Amino acid sequence: MIWVEVLSRSHAVLARHRCDGPEIRIGRGYDNDVVLDDPWVDPSHLRIVRSETGGLMAEDLGSVNGLHSDRSTDRVERLAIDGNRLIGVGRTWLRVREASHDVAPARVAQRQARGIPLLVVLGAASVGLTLLSLWLSETSEPKPSSYVAVLLLLCGIVLVWAGGWAALSRLFSGHAAFERNLLIALGGALAFSLGGEAFGIAAFTLSWSDLAAYDYVGAWALLAGVTFLHLREMSSARLGLKGSVTAVLAVVAIGAHTLFQLDRAADPFGADRQGEVRRYLPPAFRLAPLRSEEDFLASAARLQTQIDHDRAE
Repeated sequence: MIWVEVLSRSHAVLARHRCDGPEIRIGRGYDNDVVLDDPWVDPSHLRIVRSETGGLMAEDLGSVNGLHSDRSTDRVERLAIDGNRLIGVGRTWLRVREASHDVAPARVAQRQARGIPLLVVLGAASVGLTLLSLWLSETSEPKPSSYVAVLLLLCGIVLVWAGGWAALSRLFSGHAAFERNLLIALGGALAFSLGGEAFGIAAFTLSWSDLAAYDYVGAWALLAGVTFLHLREMSSARLGLKGSVTAVLAVVAIGAHTLFQLDRAADPFGADRQGEVRRYLPPAFRLAPLRSEEDFLASAARLQTQIDHDRAE
């Protein structure tokens, strides 16, 4: 007895077929032992037989699109089966295993409720940090409506983001895992808030405008990391490829953003010099020494001289 498994693109098992007999035939025709609903599969595409040594072999039956192994596109006539090797027929992936094939031990069951406290902690931390950041940035009388609007925006973004990934996970892997995706989204939101606070406070405290101008590098890197975690939650297959793609996209986004920043800084009429340090905090956060009145007036005089020279030219 052998089992023929039909796999998804992410190599999750979609169906298992129990077969026995001297040979197993697979194809689109109804006279096969395993019928595949794939228009790129022939009516009689391949068969599984025993070799002289007792091992299983997959043989092409003269199909149009052939037979290939794993991720290779090279067509083969015969293919040895070891229980883990993937068999490509048409646009369908198969895996053939004997009844004696070893399976992984059972996972330890965890109570689903254990994730609820973590969700509450992450949510409360994100909300608290967001409110604290808004309060520290206030330069006028606080307005309750602004706090409510920020909280609603934060909750909406997190829920839509987690729900979107849960829907994609349900579509491609068969399970939504909304709680896990919500944990990743909340963790990413908290990390984003912490990073933004750290960059903003450091830029204001040290008068380091470049730190505020290029804080997007960390934001894009964090977004790539969160995306990779969602993709890993969707499926553990091809993690190297997923990590490489997200890293490349992050580098491209950082490069494009940097180019925009350089073009904006080179434009004397479009650059908002006063907006380099975008957050203003209470004076207690200030560590950089203040400029003296004499230094400020001397700088203004030099600037006035340069402006008069440029006007004359």
